[in-house]
Amino acid sequence: MTKILRAVCLNSVDYRDNDRLLILLSAEQGKTVARIRSVKSPKSKLKAAAAPNCYAEYTLSEKGGYSTVTGAEVIEQFFGTWTSPDKNLAAGAVTEVLEKFTRENVPAENEFTAGLNALFKINYAEGTPYIHTLRFLIGFMPLIGLDLNDAELSRHARALFNAVSNADEDELDCLEYEVGDVVFGIAEAGRIISAFSGEKFKTLSAFASFTR
Repeated sequence: MTKILRAVCLNSVDYRDNDRLLILLSAEQGKTVARIRSVKSPKSKLKAAAAPNCYAEYTLSEKGGYSTVTGAEVIEQFFGTWTSPDKNLAAGAVTEVLEKFTRENVPAENEFTAGLNALFKINYAEGTPYIHTLRFLIGFMPLIGLDLNDAELSRHARALFNAVSNADEDELDCLEYEVGDVVFGIAEAGRIISAFSGEKFKTLSAFASFTR
């Protein structure tokens, strides 16, 4: 059976000699694990679609409960998330959270929309991309059943969270907060999400290490 999914590649890991396993997120099907063959070859036509953060229309062949990518039309590569270390880390926090909190074959329209919007904002941000990561994390909390009003936060962190969550999209880059404040906010959001879920996050832990 063949199907087409518009999906974001959340992760890509080596599999055997020349293949990779992709973790794809779509609105209709949630998380999907799919094999993509011979993609390590420089001549592979699917190489771009096998990169994390790529948003593409993937053609999947399903057989025996396994999915294989047989074609892909890239919609947005989010190239800036690979050329800028700050944007790469900001995007990595988004995709790691999405990978942890979505499930296979369970629709994830809200999660997919929030993640895709965050990647767009991070990629094209003129100011610090971290502000869009923080906005994503704050908005993601209700999707996993976490009520921010019940969280233990310092007055400074709560004021930052309120400002970021209440600002219009085009106002985020204009908020009068230093980068250090935003990094602190992401670390605090990561602490809350980790405590709530019992999960550990490599990228969010990196933000916490910056504040020590």
